[in-house]
Amino acid sequence: MKDDVIAPEAPVITAKLNTLCFQILGVLLRQPRSGYEIVKQLEMVWPVKTSQIYPTLARLEKMGLVVSDDVEQQGRPNKRVYSVTRSGEKTLRDWVGTEPAPPVWRDEFLTMLYSAWTKDPQQVLAMFECRLKYLDDTMNMLRSRLAEHRATFPEELKNPRNWHFFRDILISRRLFNYEQELVWSQSVIYKLREFIDGERES
Repeated sequence: MKDDVIAPEAPVITAKLNTLCFQILGVLLRQPRSGYEIVKQLEMVWPVKTSQIYPTLARLEKMGLVVSDDVEQQGRPNKRVYSVTRSGEKTLRDWVGTEPAPPVWRDEFLTMLYSAWTKDPQQVLAMFECRLKYLDDTMNMLRSRLAEHRATFPEELKNPRNWHFFRDILISRRLFNYEQELVWSQSVIYKLREFIDGERES
């Protein structure tokens, strides 16, 4: 970790930072990474696009919470690697444990369902069948990553002072949520098929 580019005593107003800022600080506190590597690390807990990362990194660097260096790569262009300053680490530690904002669920599929009564039930059934495929594929990916993580860091996962412990429980939580949605989706599919079969018989 590098020395601060601002004085350690300089106050940092956390109200100026959004959740993505803190997520990035958390990733970089584990180890220095490039913007692309940050995106890959966040995809399990807070999926973001590369276009969101770089402006946020520039903001954090301007505030003195991260610093960056160009790293040479053999046969490839140099990459810019970011690391957390002492002020960045303090800002992150001060934020963890504060009262979080209420969760906001944004899912385009659920937004479509709000108006799905405008479609034929057979079309809605097709929507849910596609959703099942997505859920199944995603759960298989999560199970694979979870198994790899547990095989690679068996001792670290026992220690809540180690970041691998929390990565494990967050991936587990995401998998659990998908499993719950799968059960819910199957129950809706049952209702839709029951209605469609009833219409055919009438």
